[in-house]
Amino acid sequence: MKKLIIIGGYGNGTVVQSTVEDINRVKKEWEILGFLNDKEKEPINGYDVLGKIDKETVSKYLKNKDVYFFYSLISVKLNHKFLHKLKDLKIPTERFATIIHPTAVVARTAKIGHGVCIQPFVSVGPNTIIGNFIHIFAQSLIGHGSILDDYSYVSNNACVGAEVHLKEGAYLGTNATTLEYITLGKWSITGIGSVVLKNVKDYEKVVGSPARVIGTTN
Repeated sequence: MKKLIIIGGYGNGTVVQSTVEDINRVKKEWEILGFLNDKEKEPINGYDVLGKIDKETVSKYLKNKDVYFFYSLISVKLNHKFLHKLKDLKIPTERFATIIHPTAVVARTAKIGHGVCIQPFVSVGPNTIIGNFIHIFAQSLIGHGSILDDYSYVSNNACVGAEVHLKEGAYLGTNATTLEYITLGKWSITGIGSVVLKNVKDYEKVVGSPARVIGTTN
């Protein structure tokens, strides 16, 4: 059985934990060793905190080839300004686990990278390309032929139209919807319930229906 260490804690980390537990109810695939967390010392949802998020702690576990990691510290608040924390760990990309909930429907022709969590009742269409370190939350839909670059984030119930490109770190909020054939720029934020009808530029922050620019993220 593969072993998993979740980098993070309450929030996205515990959502990943819950997804893994659901996978194991169908077929035991993962043993959760615990969490790495800089603030918590007590167990998180019954799993030990193994240490802080640093290269020294990680290096002890990298020696075991059966141990994989999941980096959960990607969100609307933890954006490109926090990526150094991941990169400083020097974990090979192939040692990051991809977690797919048993109720998710993923097309055979979809390509999925490392460090991806696909949560309950997600639908991923054919010929999609999903990069590394990506969260796709419950009941969202990724249209056929879409491309999600590294660190992009799709919140629950969001709908990504066909042939849409989420560039690096693009964030799509809860219940947001995009038109087909558009691009959401690098580290842009699309707010809750927004309807995106045209391209969003890099680092733009948009909200509303139709979505309009209200600021930037840099």
